[in-house]
Amino acid sequence: MSQLVALDLKLTNMIKFFRKIRFELINKNMNTKYFKYAIGEIILVMIGILLALQVNDWNTKRILKSKEQVYLKQIRISLNNDLESIKDVKKFNAEKASYIDSTFIALEQSSNPEKYMPLITNYLFVMGEFNVFEPNNIAFENMIASENIDLITNMKLRKNLSLYYKRDFVNSTQERIKEQTRQFVDYLTPKITNKQFIKQFTKHDSHLPNIFEVKIHSDQQVYAHLLIMILNIDNQNELLDTTTEEIKRLLDLIDNNLKS
Repeated sequence: MSQLVALDLKLTNMIKFFRKIRFELINKNMNTKYFKYAIGEIILVMIGILLALQVNDWNTKRILKSKEQVYLKQIRISLNNDLESIKDVKKFNAEKASYIDSTFIALEQSSNPEKYMPLITNYLFVMGEFNVFEPNNIAFENMIASENIDLITNMKLRKNLSLYYKRDFVNSTQERIKEQTRQFVDYLTPKITNKQFIKQFTKHDSHLPNIFEVKIHSDQQVYAHLLIMILNIDNQNELLDTTTEEIKRLLDLIDNNLKS
């Protein structure tokens, strides 16, 4: 805006200067030179208008570019947070997969519930949980809500961001993770609940069967649940690896756009 004011001031001074000359020419009855100066003044005004429009256009583009960079920097922060979230999910998955594998080994090595039950009981608190990844889409949604998606001038970046944030990360592979974990807990908990189990956690006696009556080491459903959970974890990790590469490509596009 200050540039426009300065330009306008210069043009005003120049027009005043030409006008003064025209008046002097009229007073001296020098019509030919008067017309030349009049034409010169008109040309000067036209040039001034064009320059003012150009400066205004440049200023508008600068403001829009600045807004674009603000949004992209916010989105870049969100994407980097997504990478950290993915690392957390994969770390949890590694721990859970390790516990499931140890459960397989414990059931394989002994058919005595008094030996494998304490181990499974300790592992259940992790095997009965799940962790899923959901992108942080607040920055992108704010841009959409403000109808500023057009600020992103790089069409490839705009398209890829839209695809990333429109993807349903929950109701797919990760939904199976949640459902299978719930089914496993719902099935296994009654099977392992016994007199000693209740006593350990509530300090109360019960009329339940003793621990040696537990038979999950020969329960086909238990093995099936454990196997399916491992397969679901592998599928989720594959999704997370693919998503990680996608995020890195988006970050590269954003960084290149911020540098331009």
